[in-house]
Amino acid sequence: MIGLAVFLSLLAADPAAGPATSRDHLQRATELVNIGRPAEALPYFTQAIKLRLDNPEPWMGRGKALVILHRYRDAIEDFDQAVRLQPGVVEPLLERGFAYGQAGDFRSASEDLTRVLRIEPANAPALALRGAAYAKLGLSAQAIEDFTRSLQLTPNDAQLYLARATIYATQGQNREALNDREEAVRLLPGSAEALLARGGSYHALGMHTQGLADRSEAIRLNPELAEAWCARGSAYFLLGEYQKAAQDLEHALRLKPSYREASDVLAKARQELAPKPAPSAPVELSSEAEVAEAVVPAAPVPPIAAPIIDTPRPADPKAAALHNQRGRELMYQGHYRQALDELTAAIETQPDLALAYNARGFTYYLMHDNLRAIADFDEALRLNPGYPNARHNRDLALVAAPKKAN
Repeated sequence: MIGLAVFLSLLAADPAAGPATSRDHLQRATELVNIGRPAEALPYFTQAIKLRLDNPEPWMGRGKALVILHRYRDAIEDFDQAVRLQPGVVEPLLERGFAYGQAGDFRSASEDLTRVLRIEPANAPALALRGAAYAKLGLSAQAIEDFTRSLQLTPNDAQLYLARATIYATQGQNREALNDREEAVRLLPGSAEALLARGGSYHALGMHTQGLADRSEAIRLNPELAEAWCARGSAYFLLGEYQKAAQDLEHALRLKPSYREASDVLAKARQELAPKPAPSAPVELSSEAEVAEAVVPAAPVPPIAAPIIDTPRPADPKAAALHNQRGRELMYQGHYRQALDELTAAIETQPDLALAYNARGFTYYLMHDNLRAIADFDEALRLNPGYPNARHNRDLALVAAPKKAN
């Protein structure tokens, strides 16, 4: 329902009621935008412009309406006129910078926003928008600097924390990314998106229990969010729980049939769940002569005395899991030497525990001991060739490892 005041203003601006001024058309257009009818407002903005070409207000108003309609290039042309009519005024530059960003012209966006910041160095929206433009241009350090300055001015902006965390994550600064995402969750405790982001940081740091908990909570908060089901399914896949992964990924595709990422990971999970070919049967020997030839050694073998050493102890998965969990917790706390002791104990207790090799490798990586890190990641991948987290960590360590001299 249109409010009475709005209805009367629209009626008063009807051309049949008499000649209208530029201000009348501008008022009517603004009211239409305010009630969610920007397309209907455009002719009134246009008429206001025709009657007062030197007035920046209708140019600005029509530009903003065009932005709402996602007609960014047209909006930029209107903001150009407003900038020309008001050189040195912040608002037209800020709006044009935003429109450039929405149109994908991040270089022009950053230039407009830099002009804003020369006029108003403490303009938080301009800093946030320029940070986003810098991020799109691959200028990560500059983006982080702008987001940080903007957060100093608006410390309760959860979206800014999430934006900065995304850049930290792409830079491999997973601890910094987690800190920002934890702050975003604190500011937006009911946000499934913030929980999904924090869950990603937990998994990147090997904190899989916490990561799964965040993704499960995101599903509880928004069961229709396909990204949440895909994220948890991908986490299950990384942990080797392929049946659970497949169930979550199938659910994601029911919610969003064109979800490429979910489809790709589901295909991998189904491949892991497919029955493996049985090992080939031993060749049967067809004659007594063949049997004799197969079992008689070429030369006499002296009897071997029973070894004096104790037989190896069987693996203890429960104890290994406990050492592994303790080691990871110590690693997260920055107690790397103690973490190495616990993770080594996990490996000694269960030598085929790929998770422990990956965690110990990541601890070495955090200690900048990249050669030992690579060795542990290699062993994790030997034990579990389909361990993407270990492969990703190995790639990080290879990049950081010192190059051999020629």
